[in-house]
Amino acid sequence: MTGRLRSERGMTTIQVAILFPAVLLWLMLIVQYGLWWHAKQVANAAAAEAVDAAQVSDGSAAEGEAAASSYLAQSGNLDNITVTVDRQPTVVVAQVHGDAPQLVPGFSWSVTARSQAPVERFIPEPER
Repeated sequence: MTGRLRSERGMTTIQVAILFPAVLLWLMLIVQYGLWWHAKQVANAAAAEAVDAAQVSDGSAAEGEAAASSYLAQSGNLDNITVTVDRQPTVVVAQVHGDAPQLVPGFSWSVTARSQAPVERFIPEPER
């Protein structure tokens, strides 16, 4: 019986040495997903800000892009940001694209958010 115990010496240390990197990677992936999710929420909010600024009757695409850029500068969490706002006569479409922070090497997660709304217009009382 003592021969069996001697052959299992150090087994716990070996198991920990093998499993610890896998557990650490798993935890880092969970945090990476949280960073991606937060970046997605920031991109959605920036796209909504762009549409809000550009959809008013005297708004423009440039004002929408400026509003989104200002929001993104305050909130952070995105790299390589691209903001495009297209203001048509009846609809405004804003798109924000960027990269989430990278915690785990080899994983680069980008986010894209799109928002659209009709252009506000004034209708005189008799025409309503």
